[in-house]
Amino acid sequence: MNKHNKELAINGGIPVSKEPILIHLPFLEQDDFDAVTEAIKTTFVSGDGPACRRFEKELANYLGVKHALFVNSATSALELAFRVKNFPKGSEVLMPNFTYTSSALGALYNDLKIVLVDVYADNGSINIEKMEAAITDKTVAIVAVDYGGIPADMDAINAIAQKHNFYVVHDTAQSVGSNYKGQKTGCQGDVSTFSFHGTKNLTTGEGGALVTNNDQIAERVKILREKGTDKHSFLTDNKTRGYYEYVDIGMSYVQSDILGALGISQLKKLDNLNERRRQIAETYKRELAGIEGLDFMRITEGSEHNWHLFGILVPAEDKYWIMDALRAEGIMSNVHYTPLHRNKYYNHLGSDEKFPDSMSFFNRLLRIPIYPSLTDKDVQNIIFAVKKVFNA
Repeated sequence: MNKHNKELAINGGIPVSKEPILIHLPFLEQDDFDAVTEAIKTTFVSGDGPACRRFEKELANYLGVKHALFVNSATSALELAFRVKNFPKGSEVLMPNFTYTSSALGALYNDLKIVLVDVYADNGSINIEKMEAAITDKTVAIVAVDYGGIPADMDAINAIAQKHNFYVVHDTAQSVGSNYKGQKTGCQGDVSTFSFHGTKNLTTGEGGALVTNNDQIAERVKILREKGTDKHSFLTDNKTRGYYEYVDIGMSYVQSDILGALGISQLKKLDNLNERRRQIAETYKRELAGIEGLDFMRITEGSEHNWHLFGILVPAEDKYWIMDALRAEGIMSNVHYTPLHRNKYYNHLGSDEKFPDSMSFFNRLLRIPIYPSLTDKDVQNIIFAVKKVFNA
């Protein structure tokens, strides 16, 4: 790597792309616009309407689960996942140190204690041996996270959970459409939580889903997400004389029917969109293979990645220079997020020394653009820019 190469845009050379190639763009087409317009025309624009119900049914069928419940975010889904259990205050929940804050918020909002576990340095997934070593007599649950869309090792996690009778919340926010051992992610934990944020492979702008095969959990979530009322059964069965009852404490987590309609149109093409991501990823892997100092993230054995993110692992001492050099070339690379213990709210939970592999992963990780609307020219420009920066 020649940091003084005058051909590099960071040193005054001509950039590979005159227009910035963004790190992410949502994929929205005319059918998405039409779906939203038709939903508005029905005048049923509030929550838990016909389009929401249809989206839930089609999502459940796609994932191979009994229940998919559409909510306003994956963060809300995670909060509900713990609210339904009523664990004793202060009970411990194990989770990977390298994850977004939402993975922890669900437990914290329910007065539970999070215990951070180090991750594998080559893909950011929770380290199974270190997770097992963190178990105490207060442990009640495990949060498994599919970082970047790469499924966690759910067989190993579930084996430990079954041994100790732990509850498993599978944070699948980034892995919609990924496969694990021949099944879509979403049916491996007691509860799974998806995100449909604008950055995700399937987007409703803002939104998420709690999915489960547990009938009791599903029925209580229907009440909790609708302010603690039995409105869901009221709308479904209409057995009362024009009113529904307040049967529990809850919050307003339902979604507008407009966004349910968008979810339907997005789901129809999800596999095609993920296939385009796969094609781009395979091109990256083929063209960037063998570059000294550049490695790819390890994909869990037996799984198929939805390529929500494409991460490259670079020399730690050069990471930020490489990021700045790629941006100068017009390629909007970034570092995503930091290990939880590195953040102000969580820094009492451990030091860098306690989480060496989290730090190794973080210190080497860079993202490069991957999304369906990237053109073949964009992809080649990204590849050329990476090779240019690495002097490969």
